[in-house]
Amino acid sequence: MADRPNMMMINSPRHAGAKALVATLALAAIAGAPASAAVSSPMPTAFGLTAVGSLGSIHLRGTDGGVLHGAVLLRNLSGQPITVVLQRSDITNASNGNATFDTTKITGSGGWLRLSAGRISIPPHASRRVAYTVSVPAGATGGSHYAGIVAFSAANLARPAVRGKSNATSFRIFRISREALPLTIRVPGPLTRSLSLTSVKLSAGSSGAALVLGLLPGGTELTERGEVNLRVLRGTRTIFSYAGGLGQLFPGVGGLSFRIPWQGLSTAGRYRVLGTIRPQGSAVIKIDQTIAFTAHNAVRLRRAIPPVAQAPGSGTPGWMWIALAVAGALLLGLSLTVWRLARRSRRALA
Repeated sequence: MADRPNMMMINSPRHAGAKALVATLALAAIAGAPASAAVSSPMPTAFGLTAVGSLGSIHLRGTDGGVLHGAVLLRNLSGQPITVVLQRSDITNASNGNATFDTTKITGSGGWLRLSAGRISIPPHASRRVAYTVSVPAGATGGSHYAGIVAFSAANLARPAVRGKSNATSFRIFRISREALPLTIRVPGPLTRSLSLTSVKLSAGSSGAALVLGLLPGGTELTERGEVNLRVLRGTRTIFSYAGGLGQLFPGVGGLSFRIPWQGLSTAGRYRVLGTIRPQGSAVIKIDQTIAFTAHNAVRLRRAIPPVAQAPGSGTPGWMWIALAVAGALLLGLSLTVWRLARRSRRALA
């Protein structure tokens, strides 16, 4: 699997943690396989992941040093037997806010979670219950802590069938569709929210130029949303304006780089960024910073996005423009000669 799964948006009521929802997270892994070959991955088998005893999110209350118990339900929605892989995960911040479910390196609250089984075989149209425990460490800080349970069909890990000859420059794509269920573990203590702006900078890469806001969520509870409104100026002229939203911001799991695509041409010079960030439940952040788009940035951007080469035979060659100009002059001269002859004929008749 990739180092980190794709992002999934989580909506939640105030002070209630994250809601459970069905979502598909696609991962792509690249390996040697023919680029021209037809690659067929196993068809994903439909299954459901829900919390036992809850219509929505898994929301647990405990104390430091305590052990909490619960279960999830896996349902096979197809007419074929399936095997489902179940994993615990941390929840971290995606670049736009919202949640990233990280199953590869558990260093946060996902480490409190233990599942009674990691691979579950389910007959057609049947369901299986899987128990879990959450061991809250002694000395855990008060507030809300976040983890996740991720499930995917083991058939997604099967080697896809490939047709065609292999070569060194080819690749193969594997898609893994996953469902994720977030958990909120509430430990007694004050609930607070905060958000800090750590940096404002310009970025240049293969995806184009972007204004990047470094954000660091704090406090003991997630910030459910935020509004970003800003203007970028060069001198007194507004280059572009931006109005958009932030998704959920999880505290205590690191910061994020919120990217705003740069609009228009990116030329070397100094730009002023003015605006506000209004996170739900905490203080407004005012932005008034000057940033520089250096000549090095401009060169890097040109290298990352080279101009598209003109296809052979496309466009109009220079010689053709010359030929057209000569033809136009000859046509004009011929028209003038015909007009003069016609005028002389009319005079002779008169």
